Amino acid sequence: MLELHYSDGYVVTTDAVADAVMRYAKTLAEQKASDLITVPISTTEGAATSSMLIGPASQLYTTPHTGFSVRLDDESAVMDLLSRNDRLVHPPASVGEYPYEEDDPWFEESF
Repeated sequence: MLELHYSDGYVVTTDAVADAVMRYAKTLAEQKASDLITVPISTTEGAATSSMLIGPASQLYTTPHTGFSVRLDDESAVMDLLSRNDRLVHPPASVGEYPYEEDDPWFEESF
């Protein structure tokens, strides 16, 4: 488990989540963009979630957590963060004004 330091405090989360947040924050900073994310965290009351706005001005860092923690289901959060990161690094190709070719049965001359 890692402490993900954000603003004046920190949240406790899995290594995989913290690594995905850091990777996504780096990509957002490079793109001069920001995003609101939600990640699973460990609290003294049990598992919870935390939302945070990350972007170019975010000052994030991680440190090992040696205190109490609960087991977190982090797979969907990690996949979401990696997917968001991938969409920034490799944006989808845009569809042209006329997506159909002349030999396509859906093509109409009336464009």
